Amino acid sequence: MREEAILVGKDQSLVGVVTYPSESAQKPGLPAVILLNAGLIHRIGPNRTYVKLARQLAESGFPVLRFDLSGIGDSLPRRDNLPFEKSAVDDSRQAMDFLTQKIGVQSFVMMGHCAGAFNSFATASADKRVTGMVLINPEGANDEWSDFDRKRKVSNYYESHYSPANLASRDRWVKFLTGKASYGSILRNLVVNIAWNRISTAAFRVQKKFTKNKTDDQAILTALTGLQEMAGRGMVTLFIYSEGSTGFLRAQRVFTHELRDLSQSGHVKLEVIPNADHVFTLSTMQHNLVQVINDWMGQMLGERQGAPLETTP
Repeated sequence: MREEAILVGKDQSLVGVVTYPSESAQKPGLPAVILLNAGLIHRIGPNRTYVKLARQLAESGFPVLRFDLSGIGDSLPRRDNLPFEKSAVDDSRQAMDFLTQKIGVQSFVMMGHCAGAFNSFATASADKRVTGMVLINPEGANDEWSDFDRKRKVSNYYESHYSPANLASRDRWVKFLTGKASYGSILRNLVVNIAWNRISTAAFRVQKKFTKNKTDDQAILTALTGLQEMAGRGMVTLFIYSEGSTGFLRAQRVFTHELRDLSQSGHVKLEVIPNADHVFTLSTMQHNLVQVINDWMGQMLGERQGAPLETTP
């Protein structure tokens, strides 16, 4: 395996790193992988997961490009004032052109975390050279789902703050019993930030379970149509969610049956990483994420070329 810093694009304004397989790992015909920025995080990805992922996939035979979209990380802003949702797709297509010219690869797997997942989807929708997608924790939501997510995270935070382990602190009890604690803040946290938010989120779950009208999630339904169209042209997709992710709950709510049908057809697979937060903070969760993606790439894409991949620990 070797890595090379490169400049991509018509103006050579996009900065990236290509990770090449070693000679012994090369398998002709495999697609190249392109990793897109997770929001404003530059090309290393959240907690350097993109670096680890690129190197593991290269060990399995896939060339990998992780680069910064225009105006993010080390890449320069565009001069044409193209809206970001369009410029991200154009940048990605220029990256594909670069890899075709550089190493002759003709097909691609778009991959990204959060915002990178949405830009991967948009690129795959626009360009038939994309034969696969890996969408990690795509969380976009309308206002009511965003409110649900906020309340859920707030209640989880304060429940952790008042956990039995924290309450066992002698200093905290001394402060509480000697009148040095903020009793108003404690009461507000217990009543509003924990109890009320728990009741509110539970009620929201019940409402969504029995609500038949799905028009409140038109954006995700539109995405489903695109996913079905791409499956029709033979593209494969891996969805990855952290356990308990709001995005996963929303996806289940909106297109449970459709997702099941796509899964049964072999075009879509859903994986849930247990005990992981949104950005896979713990190294063990990062390892699990990388392994899930590497295994799927080998099964769904490597074997299609007649060359099953070997995964490394």
